[in-house]
Amino acid sequence: MLESATAGPPAERVRDAVETAIDIAESDPQAARDALWSLRGDSVSLQRLEAGLQMSPARATLAIGAAIQIASAELSSVAPDLRGRTDELLRWLEGAW
Repeated sequence: MLESATAGPPAERVRDAVETAIDIAESDPQAARDALWSLRGDSVSLQRLEAGLQMSPARATLAIGAAIQIASAELSSVAPDLRGRTDELLRWLEGAW
């Protein structure tokens, strides 16, 4: 996911990363939920993700936390639909809140 986010044009990197993450999560929602749970305790990976966002460190921390919460809640539902939450995820991760 990080590779796809850094490979594209800067204006599309967040969207590309979100779409890649959704593609991966759709193939195995349980593994995706487990990965999100692990990410919460991985400060190095969280810092890398936060650094990739074009916002202040405090806003990046809030944005990543919100995206993790949204994705975790959706992946815990009976019929997860992360693709349906794309706009909400992007609003947080692109700083449009």
